[in-house]
Amino acid sequence: MKPLSFFIVLVLFVCPAWGQKQIDSLRNELRKSGLPDSTRVDIFNDLSFYFAGVDPVIGLSYSDSAYSLASSLGLVARATAAVNNKGVNYWYQGQDTLALKAYQSVMIAHQKSGNRKGQASAMNNMALIKYNQGDYRGALENHEKATAIFEDLGLRKNILNSQMNTGVVFLALADYPKAIEYFLKALSLTEAGDTWELGNLFTNLGLVYKNLNELEKSESYHRKAIELYRKEGYKQMEASSMGNLGAILQIQGKKSEAGTLFLEALRLNKEIGNKRRIASDFTALGSLFSENKDLDKAKKYLDSAANFYSEISEKLSLSTVLLQLANLEKSDWAGNDLSKALELEQKALTLAQETESLEAQRSAWKAMAETQKGLGQFQKSLESYQNFQAFQDSIFNDENEKKLLGLQIGYEFEMREKKLTAEFESEKQLLQLEKESERLKASLYLLGIGGLLLIAGGGLWGFRKHSKNKRKKLESEFRAQVAELELKALKAQMNPHFIFNALSSISNFLLKNQAEEADRYLTRFSRLIRRILEYSDLREISLSEEIILLQDYIAIEALRLDKKIDFEIQIGEGVDEMHLMIPPLLLQPLVENSIWHGIAHIEAPGLITLKVHQQENSCLLVLRDNGSGMKEFVEIPEKHQSMGMKLVKNRLDNLNIESKTNAWSIFWENLSPGFEVRLTLSQPNSVPFT
Repeated sequence: MKPLSFFIVLVLFVCPAWGQKQIDSLRNELRKSGLPDSTRVDIFNDLSFYFAGVDPVIGLSYSDSAYSLASSLGLVARATAAVNNKGVNYWYQGQDTLALKAYQSVMIAHQKSGNRKGQASAMNNMALIKYNQGDYRGALENHEKATAIFEDLGLRKNILNSQMNTGVVFLALADYPKAIEYFLKALSLTEAGDTWELGNLFTNLGLVYKNLNELEKSESYHRKAIELYRKEGYKQMEASSMGNLGAILQIQGKKSEAGTLFLEALRLNKEIGNKRRIASDFTALGSLFSENKDLDKAKKYLDSAANFYSEISEKLSLSTVLLQLANLEKSDWAGNDLSKALELEQKALTLAQETESLEAQRSAWKAMAETQKGLGQFQKSLESYQNFQAFQDSIFNDENEKKLLGLQIGYEFEMREKKLTAEFESEKQLLQLEKESERLKASLYLLGIGGLLLIAGGGLWGFRKHSKNKRKKLESEFRAQVAELELKALKAQMNPHFIFNALSSISNFLLKNQAEEADRYLTRFSRLIRRILEYSDLREISLSEEIILLQDYIAIEALRLDKKIDFEIQIGEGVDEMHLMIPPLLLQPLVENSIWHGIAHIEAPGLITLKVHQQENSCLLVLRDNGSGMKEFVEIPEKHQSMGMKLVKNRLDNLNIESKTNAWSIFWENLSPGFEVRLTLSQPNSVPFT
């Protein structure tokens, strides 16, 4: 079973339970004569919404009617609701592109009207589409933006749902600790009466623990969800949770209870009229009876599932069911009819190709290879197996990329949370300083009133001077602490994209059986990371150590770009690179600029040259490349700095704060070809030139 369709919450939904009773009631209302047009629009919209989970084709027709009538009446808000319902129906059809287009239109409409809640809800729905498309980063970004608006508006339930959806994305990325973290955050926001939200959270937690193979915990959460849904009469969600619980029990070998739950879920879904869920329950029952080797019941339920999936054009699920039927035909206890099995597998492959699902195509080719081998069709079996292997490799690569993406996103979220926490603590410290200052002022003011006016005047003057000096000292210490924190943060997070892409490049060497190349670059990569960690606690390192770090960094970037990049070092006379001390990682952002804003855009091999010259009481470092160049020679303006330049400038500003001097200057120049940066650092008094 694939229980993904019910634990993702669309925050624009105001009623979670689909059912024929609601549909029949609305249709009866629509037949009444003399209904105002605005009421008819509302009924059309409600019918469109309720049909989304039952029959999206009919749902779309109602949303079209609602939009047409609302537009003719100038009812903008109701027309926007119709477009949103259209997106919901497209989503249930699996028409992700059309659903995304609808939600984007809704987003624009809410922006024009200034409806911030509507904007955030549209962002959340767009995130669900990106989730379906596998764009997990895009999904998280949209959920984060939506959450920020909901928090600003103080909408507790919307915040809760957005946090829950974020957890679902991390669940898909197999980052289970992060998924649990967000589900528990959402759980902490629930209040008495939040039955729907609690049920969804218990369901999602049950899925996490199922994937962690903690089946008893998973079973417990699903039972809690069923109890909540049943209590409030949410039949659709009760049926879905029963299906999930049945799958858990089937894995545990509790097949009798699993079968009972599948049948009860089927009864509820028939009562609701949800064909997709009915087909899913038939599939679950067919799988269960296949395990029990009950051929007649297995075929009966799987045939029923195939008929329902065919009726609603659910090609991917139909492909899966046809492969299960083919497996029945191939089993010894079912007659071993390989010809019929092959026919079913070929149909399954055609459907899988239409859906472009890699996993479905892989499964179909594998099944066909086995069947053709059994039929003595060895050449065809070989071709099918080769196709299976090709899809297996594609899936392996996709899974690797997904794992790397999960690591990268998890890292970025952790760094963002740390940054926000640091900012919060900084603001908290400043506020505390202000409070202490105010308390001190009040105390001295009261003492002054109790004394002579002359003493009070003198005391007030003395207090102000003391308070001002103390505040300056505290603020200075605080700025120094912030500078230290920023420096550590810079060293700790040196471009996470570089780190994860480097791992991906090394992984590709392994996939191509180029073990020696992979080992060579992995050695450089590990040495680079180790040096970054070692230098994170140092205020200065030697120029020689910085150069070694840059050599490893450039080698890894050359691997990523798949091009040659040479690095030349020219040390001027009288400069001792072993004893000349500079701030660590000072040149790395500049080298990164040279590579990605210059060398990456030319076809020729790259060349980066570092020249170090002695000057009177200072050191001149010149970094030059043969890339495509940037702007004309200017002193760096405040508002037009690249990220690398900005990082270097901030580092040097921090040094100036500490030394109370204007000890640096930095210039760039556009060459033909290439780009040059000149960085002048005052010579440290403690480290003379040779």
